[in-house]
Amino acid sequence: MILLKVPILGDIIDFIALLMGYIMQALFFITGGFNIGLCIILFTIIVRLIMMPMTIKQQRFSKLSSMMQPELMAVQNKYKGKNDTASMQKMQMETKAVYEKYGTSPTGGCLQMFIQLPIFYGIFAVVRDIPAYVPRVKAMFEPIITAITGVTNYSQVLIDSGLTTSTYETEDALLKFLNAFSADQWDTLQNAFASYGNGIADTIAQQSEKILHVNNFFGINLATAPGFKLSLALLIPLFAGLTQWLSVKLMQTNNPANDDENNTAAQSMKMMNTMMPIISAVFCISMPSGLGLYWIMGSVVQCVQQIFINKYMDKVDVEKLIAKNMEKVNKKRAKQGLPPKKIDTSAVTNYEESVQRKEEEIARRGERAKEIKESTEYYNQNAKPGSLASKANMVKMYNEKNSKN
Repeated sequence: MILLKVPILGDIIDFIALLMGYIMQALFFITGGFNIGLCIILFTIIVRLIMMPMTIKQQRFSKLSSMMQPELMAVQNKYKGKNDTASMQKMQMETKAVYEKYGTSPTGGCLQMFIQLPIFYGIFAVVRDIPAYVPRVKAMFEPIITAITGVTNYSQVLIDSGLTTSTYETEDALLKFLNAFSADQWDTLQNAFASYGNGIADTIAQQSEKILHVNNFFGINLATAPGFKLSLALLIPLFAGLTQWLSVKLMQTNNPANDDENNTAAQSMKMMNTMMPIISAVFCISMPSGLGLYWIMGSVVQCVQQIFINKYMDKVDVEKLIAKNMEKVNKKRAKQGLPPKKIDTSAVTNYEESVQRKEEEIARRGERAKEIKESTEYYNQNAKPGSLASKANMVKMYNEKNSKN
């Protein structure tokens, strides 16, 4: 009997990172090894396009979720405060019935997120440690590593230079350490080994110049973290937060349920979406700028994708979407020997009515805002808004207006 090893999450991430590494290698070769920043931009575009089908599926589930939300909230309100076993079971059954009516399930959007998570970690590993996945970049470090490790007590030299407090016994560990060097750190390393001869200092100077050149992106070293010091690199976390905010705003426009003030789940999601741009900015301050560039490009590509997805989702026939879901459900039911379920047309009707109510509410708010503006302008005539004269003028005009009426 042959036993098959089930890969754990770490193995899956390593495998995905290896595949992503091949893409990065190909891009570095195609661009002639000119610049890592350019490779990251092209890499981000390609990866986002590959993941686009999953993004569309997730958006479809979001659209159905916004349609189901009023009915799910009605079920929750119906059993609010009832914690007995019978009531809880009825609530679960009625909730399940709502999902079945729309041909989906509570975990309908989880699969896409579950698939995307290891992909993200795989991409993260590649962009964070490019030399480990791109041989042509690694080749720039190898002469330095060979020269340094040729010194018997090289670990102690590194510690004495103030560059580190740790020892690096393997070449891979030393490669990862050197990959995050700034121009000043390369100078310090060169000076630390200057007295050991054998051309070690010259090798460090020559190779570090090449490394800094490929890592330079409009004056920003993509291998180093921006940190909290004032520098051009701070533009990376700034743009990361801004582009993330734009991306979130575009996603919210396609889900009207996010504006429902009575929907606790929607408000929690709205709060989380507000925090995400801030988290992105903080994240990019402490991580290599190359990761920040990937984060920015990911958000930019997602914004462009979202514009087209929003237009596509606006044209999606709700009835056909539910019918397609029901077709999948009935295939599963057929395998289980169960009769097919019919499409509940009330699902479409309820959604259309909720959209109409939302549009009417927005129109009412617009009319109310217009009335307030016109009233304010009327009472502030010939006086500076907020001044004592405007308040006196407001009382006077109010009295005149009501006396005429």
